[in-house]
Amino acid sequence: MISTISIIIPLYNRAATIGATLDSLLQQSEQEWESIVVDDGSTDAGIAVVEQYAIADSRIRFVQRPNTLPKGPNSCRNYGFSVSKGPWVYWLDSDDVLLPGALARYRAAFQAETDAVFAPLVKVAADTGEVIIQNTIRSSNLIEEYFTGEVSFYVCGPLWRRSFLERQPELFDPSLRNLDDWDFNLRMWYVQPHAVFLDTPAVQYRQHPNSLKQELAKGNPEEIVSAYRARFKHLALLTAQDPNNQQKYQRHIAHFYKKTLRQALIYRQKEWKAYYFATVSLLWEVKDWRTLLSVSIGTVSYLVFRRGYGFFE
Repeated sequence: MISTISIIIPLYNRAATIGATLDSLLQQSEQEWESIVVDDGSTDAGIAVVEQYAIADSRIRFVQRPNTLPKGPNSCRNYGFSVSKGPWVYWLDSDDVLLPGALARYRAAFQAETDAVFAPLVKVAADTGEVIIQNTIRSSNLIEEYFTGEVSFYVCGPLWRRSFLERQPELFDPSLRNLDDWDFNLRMWYVQPHAVFLDTPAVQYRQHPNSLKQELAKGNPEEIVSAYRARFKHLALLTAQDPNNQQKYQRHIAHFYKKTLRQALIYRQKEWKAYYFATVSLLWEVKDWRTLLSVSIGTVSYLVFRRGYGFFE
């Protein structure tokens, strides 16, 4: 029998969390599912944990990412999709927990014309369990507000119809390390899927101190480069759709540049020079002279006095 929902989980050194993730699947009231856990070269006990779950329940499959594919969760997600069977597809991370009844609510919301069902999530601190935020998923101007971060779906927000995904030229971009789910969700929205939005959260999303988002906030250069690439990729796509989009989205990217410059100055990173010139170049292009002057004064203030946070607001 073909499982109703294929749940694809990338795995890399999550021995401490993958058990809770799989337990949350086993506890769902919706029983028609398969879970494909795709290992990305783990070196901890996570593989053994998953293998025990797979022995106990045949709906759980454990596979290795082929060596011919680039390392990373995006390759694992794409590979998991290629070997999955269900007419509905759901991506879940190996440290997230499905909330009770989530799959049943997703499944019940699908109609004949529905391409995807979106649900919010509850973000919690992984070390304390403290609730941080519930994300916003509704908007009357969704593409623009998703681009600017006012709404977000994450990778585990939507349940997708397989036939819709199969029509897309690209799923997850293996070249992106940061904003990979942002990139994926935006590209899906460009083709205008028939979507349903739920109000009840589906997932507990655990944010770790060393998560990619936190590394970005600390000014990790690799994460910043990936975030730049993702934003400019979509600037090109949106400008191709409508040239009037260009300056609006350039302003948002300039704001992101400004924040990364500030972080580089705070952490005294040598990359601050590259971020400064990238910021002022883009601000010059969009003719935002006031912000350009403020950023320049703030940069000098940080370098001389180690103060000047307000100039980057």
